[in-house]
Amino acid sequence: MGCRYNRLESSEMAYELEQAGYALAPSSGDSDVVVINTCSVTSKSAARCRVAVRKAKDANPKALIVVAGCYSETNPDEAIKLPGVDIVLDNLSKFDVAQALKKLNGISPLHIIKKEKRESLEVRPITKMEGRTNAYLNIQSGCGEDCSFCIVKVARGKNRSASSTDIVTQVKRLSESGIKEVALSGINIGEFGKGGKDNLARLVMRILDETDIPRVRLSSINPNNVTDELIDLMASSPRFCRHLHIPLQSGSDSVLKRMNRPYSADMYEDLLNRLAERVPGIGLGADVMAGFPSETENEFHETFNLIERSPLMMLHVFSYSPRKGTEAYIMQNNVSKEIKKKRSALLKGLSIEKNKNMRGRFVGKNMNVLIENKRGKDGFLKGFSDNYLPVALKGPDKIRNEIVSVKILSDSGERLIGEPA
Repeated sequence: MGCRYNRLESSEMAYELEQAGYALAPSSGDSDVVVINTCSVTSKSAARCRVAVRKAKDANPKALIVVAGCYSETNPDEAIKLPGVDIVLDNLSKFDVAQALKKLNGISPLHIIKKEKRESLEVRPITKMEGRTNAYLNIQSGCGEDCSFCIVKVARGKNRSASSTDIVTQVKRLSESGIKEVALSGINIGEFGKGGKDNLARLVMRILDETDIPRVRLSSINPNNVTDELIDLMASSPRFCRHLHIPLQSGSDSVLKRMNRPYSADMYEDLLNRLAERVPGIGLGADVMAGFPSETENEFHETFNLIERSPLMMLHVFSYSPRKGTEAYIMQNNVSKEIKKKRSALLKGLSIEKNKNMRGRFVGKNMNVLIENKRGKDGFLKGFSDNYLPVALKGPDKIRNEIVSVKILSDSGERLIGEPA
């Protein structure tokens, strides 16, 4: 459940189970064990996890139920009490799920397996991507920042990075298995290598120099971690995708201060403008939060206006969700649900308009598109450009899982329509 980072960790858990002799069940009703890798980034996420546990037990009444991940980390007492749960694992011990199952020894009491915190992040040699043309690779976990609204630091702990050499080796494996694009992922990837000799830009440079992977993409990265070195590398290498998702959260300095975000609205706006100038055609996205405690109408409009005049092309819009254990949880003057809903709708509408304008810039031009392995239900091939615009086209099967030059003919309203150039 939850983010892409969690999805890859779920694959890593499955890998560890397979190494221990387990096999994927042919259907959910045939399961001996059901593992739920949970999310708790918002209160709604935690509620969905509780529902998933109940559904898993209903569908598999004889199966052992394992609850692992962020909800187990932040709400272990709640997880223990959920009906049907046999094992609860925190974020570090969840990769030891096979050993935890052995410890049950034929009975099913509740267990919480805790381990000492590890200093580095392990990279597992996973290459089975179920027909995917791209793959996510977790290079970092944890976070050293102290945002007042965020429970992730509690769930994920301190910053830990994988070895650059291990990452490069895994990228080579993925490339050899047919993967055409690797997206480097983390809880806060800008902190990769922090405190040592490595940093994110040097890691990307090593991947470009030492592997044949056609594309490298970054997942979400905080604005204070987008360095000139990283921008220069993106501007100079056609294999480094022209796309960054840079969380904004708010365009008001007073709100950013209450959020404990380590940048100002001016700094953020200047960064976007520098990126647009240095990397023509770059696709820029952002997270933005509506209704943070005490957010005034004027503060909201500061956010809206910054986004409106910026080169951002898409937004992930969230309403503020209070999370117990965070500094913001005890803040006064919570914004009403009605106002949150109204502000979220305005931001989502702005995102639609910005994305439309971005797509329109490329009608009549050629774009390099990584074609996915599966056609859509409408028979079209589909894929994404390096700047993360969705493209659909008619074409032969032989161009699936290939990077193809596509002439963009029109904009359907949700995606670009083209033909092989």
